[in-house]
Amino acid sequence: MKSLLTLYKRAFKRKYLVHAILAILFMIGDVGIALAIPMITKGIFTEINSGRNDLSYVYQTGLLVVGIAIGAVITTILNNFFSQYLSTKITADLRSELFRKVQDLSFSNVDKITSGALMTVIANDTGQIQQLLLMSFRAILRNPLTLVGALIMAYITNADLFLIILIAVLILGVSIFFIITRAARIFVKLQEKNDNLNEKLIESISGAREIKVFGSEKADRDQFKIVNDEYTNVVITANKRMALMDPIIILTSNLAIGAVLLTASYLVSVYTGEARVAMVGTISAYISYLQQIIMSLMMLSMVAISISRAAVSADRIMLVLKTKIDIANAKEPQTGFEMRGDIEFRNVSFGYADEEGTAGSNTIEGISLKIKSQSVTGVIGSTGSGKTTLIQLIPRLYDVTQGQVLIDGIDVRDIDLRFLRENISFVTQDSLIFSGTLASNIRQGKEDSTEEDIEAAAVASLADEFAKKAEHGYESEVTQGGTNLSGGQKQRLSLARALIRKPKILILDDAFSAVDAKTEEKIKENLVKQKQQTTIIVAQKITSVRNCDNIIVLNNSGHLDGYGSHEELLKTSEVYREIYVSQFGGNHE
Repeated sequence: MKSLLTLYKRAFKRKYLVHAILAILFMIGDVGIALAIPMITKGIFTEINSGRNDLSYVYQTGLLVVGIAIGAVITTILNNFFSQYLSTKITADLRSELFRKVQDLSFSNVDKITSGALMTVIANDTGQIQQLLLMSFRAILRNPLTLVGALIMAYITNADLFLIILIAVLILGVSIFFIITRAARIFVKLQEKNDNLNEKLIESISGAREIKVFGSEKADRDQFKIVNDEYTNVVITANKRMALMDPIIILTSNLAIGAVLLTASYLVSVYTGEARVAMVGTISAYISYLQQIIMSLMMLSMVAISISRAAVSADRIMLVLKTKIDIANAKEPQTGFEMRGDIEFRNVSFGYADEEGTAGSNTIEGISLKIKSQSVTGVIGSTGSGKTTLIQLIPRLYDVTQGQVLIDGIDVRDIDLRFLRENISFVTQDSLIFSGTLASNIRQGKEDSTEEDIEAAAVASLADEFAKKAEHGYESEVTQGGTNLSGGQKQRLSLARALIRKPKILILDDAFSAVDAKTEEKIKENLVKQKQQTTIIVAQKITSVRNCDNIIVLNNSGHLDGYGSHEELLKTSEVYREIYVSQFGGNHE
């Protein structure tokens, strides 16, 4: 609940304070009008029942009621407008804040929270907060005021009938409290199951191609059915807990109205004079106030449900906002120096943390080596040997568990994070292409790039070969995810995006997996000719790295098995020889 209050206080910050005050004032005006109308109509019934045949009072009061009703419409509209504005703007700002936070999170932060939970927080949990904020200025504040006001007005109208309303309120209050407290625990589990559902959807949609290729649609449907059934069962359980709400409210309401009519009938026989004449109007007013009280209690029960769900959402939102980013700048980071691109791994070990943040067994261990500036270095090893893990430590996508990664003799943890990453380009096997044009995708590497810069990067990556053949050249449309491009075209486009930055360090993580050998060789020749960056090529095939200045070889346990040229490693590295034999059959070509 503390998290929810923290988020709710945003409505009363200076930016929104005027709108919040106006929403509350118009809501109070609306409540006041709603409480006044039954008392006014009571006077009309009393005048009609008096037998004085003076209809002028009835007409005048009737016109007053119409005027008040119009005023109620206006206050309601204005209250709704300011409430909608507040809830929408506050939630939009909250989503933006969450998005900025997610961008700042390290990979290990994301691993711990999970991508599915982050999606749910930004897309669903903020919606829960928006709904609660909207309700707070339309219902949460309105209903307690209406409840208290209706109780006071009912007592003023007729103290003899007031006991009926008190009993009804007591029965409803206890029943609603009992139901809500039992249901609140279910909503926590509901959010967890919703996370699982989102994670499964993300997994299935992102892996749709692999699922179809391997014909595993049935297995994927079965897995989704399990997750979907778990979510559905929790929803059904929550609905069962809430199923008694409406029947109890309706039953209590009808019994209370019946009790008012029976008691009023008795009082008519007891009262005399004006009190007896006024009883018809009193009954009308009492039933109106009773309905307002019951409606307020019913809305408060719905509010309680929303609060319980929003409280869970608020906790999750604050968890993200308060997550300590474990990869951040040092107090006085180094920046602005001319980076050469010399890289050193000094006794580096790293292990991925579990969900509790505890480091597990090391993926790579005791790595020590140096990479010269403007050299081309290959990285090879069997699957799971830690090749990608090793290179992710250079731009600080993760931080070392032990040891140091140094660039130009400076620990990367002492270099300004933005400056560090501005000087490093990273191309992965799974090329991420955005909707737009070929040019806009390349320009993402450097927003202020010229047409000449774009063409130069495209030539170096051989992306110009298909760009020039496209209908509109570099301005040809690209669909989201690059679905109208081949795998090789996407990889070349990603490489162009990396090269346009003219990075000091270029990391290619299996970035040639979708291009043919001839194209790969041409691209690598272009990179060598440039001699403007330190290049690291991670690959599965020896043909991709054999001409590199040096090659890093990792064994299955994440240790360094060898470091040197192709010829040297054939003599000194057992792992390299095994890979060579498996790919070339022992022929030393």
